Amino acid sequence: MLRAFLLAALGVVSAGAATPRMMNDVQVVGSHNSFKNRIPTAVMAKLRATEPKLAEALDYYHLPLSRQLDKGVRQLEIDIFADPDGGRYAAPKGEAWARAAGERTGFDPAAMAMPGFKVLHIPDVDYLSTCATLVRCLREVDRWSRAHPKHLPIMITINAADLSSGRPGITVPLPLDDKHLLDALDAEIRTVLPGRRLIIPDEVRGTSASLRDAVRRGGWPTLAAARGRIYIALDVRDAVSNVYRDGHPSLAGRAMFGWYPEDQPEAAIQIVQDPVAGGDTIRRWVREGMIVRTRTDANTVEARGNDHTKKRAALASGAQAVSTDYYPGAPDPLGLKFVVTLPGGAMARCNPLRLIGACRLTS
Repeated sequence: MLRAFLLAALGVVSAGAATPRMMNDVQVVGSHNSFKNRIPTAVMAKLRATEPKLAEALDYYHLPLSRQLDKGVRQLEIDIFADPDGGRYAAPKGEAWARAAGERTGFDPAAMAMPGFKVLHIPDVDYLSTCATLVRCLREVDRWSRAHPKHLPIMITINAADLSSGRPGITVPLPLDDKHLLDALDAEIRTVLPGRRLIIPDEVRGTSASLRDAVRRGGWPTLAAARGRIYIALDVRDAVSNVYRDGHPSLAGRAMFGWYPEDQPEAAIQIVQDPVAGGDTIRRWVREGMIVRTRTDANTVEARGNDHTKKRAALASGAQAVSTDYYPGAPDPLGLKFVVTLPGGAMARCNPLRLIGACRLTS
């Protein structure tokens, strides 16, 4: 009895206990900049000549989203750029360089000419995506999800670098601290993922006073109820996060979760870039009921050095989503053979901080 009490106090459940497993009781491998396609050779040549550090950091790319999901990836990241009138990103400078060199890139100017949120990494430079628009990306995930209705819940982080990069000649994005743009973002998401396709803040909050209180009291859906579904976290600067929750306390009525300080009523999901420096904080948050996404590598640095330090720290932290550029089967343009999985080559497992004892999990 004493052992059970102590485990409950720490937020840990015996895997063999009658308590149902919750959606935050798992740990999965995810991908970073999941939409990213290969940069054309002509563009990389220019980058290597002018910004070699940037070129080195960008020398990776990904499989289409559905193929990543086939490989067991269960967390995706999509970078968005607001384009309400269409055409803002329809003529990237990099595409002109590629065409001048005789390269065929697969760039779709017609899709980029239409109004709506676009998906790319860096305007004009790292502009190719396996799905050019947010709607296309979400539709691809939704199709895969409907074809695999028992899958573990898929976490999507939506990131927006919505301020000028300061690089000359690079298209300046529209700032997202605009309620109309954020309402339009929610609307695009709900168009593709209506009703219970999405796990949303209202469902998690339930009758609790706040979203923060809910997740600390076991408010996440059970794993059984979350299977076959998707949830989205908005990863943006503070000014955008604040506009997103303005008039929506605890994100009432919103389609996405956000990234807010732990003492705020909207705090349910946290993002920690460095699990080595942030490991203790991640462990505390995971035990308290929050969902955390962290990274195992960045900018090809760990892959080039065959350094698994961040990976080991990420797995041990209990972060529910450990994100990499090098899941099994990912393109390996540098021939580094750096691969990130959970122990035993798994892509998902019961969370080592939240469940103890024998535990089986299907992804």
